[in-house]
Amino acid sequence: MDKKAELLAEARQVFAEKGYKKTNISDITKRAGMAVGSFYKYYESKEAIFLEVYVAENNRIREETMRRVDWQGEPEAVVEQLFAVTFELISPNKILAEWTKPGISQMLHDYYNQDAGRAANAFHQFLIRTFSQRLQEKGFSQKEVAQIMKAYDLIYYIDMHVTEQDFPGYFESIETLVKYFLKGVFAK
Repeated sequence: MDKKAELLAEARQVFAEKGYKKTNISDITKRAGMAVGSFYKYYESKEAIFLEVYVAENNRIREETMRRVDWQGEPEAVVEQLFAVTFELISPNKILAEWTKPGISQMLHDYYNQDAGRAANAFHQFLIRTFSQRLQEKGFSQKEVAQIMKAYDLIYYIDMHVTEQDFPGYFESIETLVKYFLKGVFAK
């Protein structure tokens, strides 16, 4: 394993144990067996390495989510299963919990709100493909699919800009919104 990969792997472990705020660069370098100065050969800051750790962790958890959800089920059941699996996998994860915490959450939201972040978000791309395909199978025209997908974009936008701290009950509210949105769409 090269030094950068080793540093990243150790950073993941430290962030998973301590969370972002309680982790400092010396914790990571000590664990990786290198000097603090060597850290800066690979990353410009704690934020930079955390973003890389977060994206990899998010991809890992979302891949597990994609495997565990029955995407061919009834839309309402798919939403319930999606949110249940997401909650189960994300709740105990200190790395992904940073999505809602002040100090770092804005950087994470900004990353996923950019075109590059959206394109690199395999789960987001999977949802777009899966949802579009289900709509086409249900007999929606291309124009209708495009209109409905704009509503999905709005839900994504909300998720990039609102957290549980901003709106208590957010997680349950977004689940309700998505569930009834899809129930209405697929009632056609």
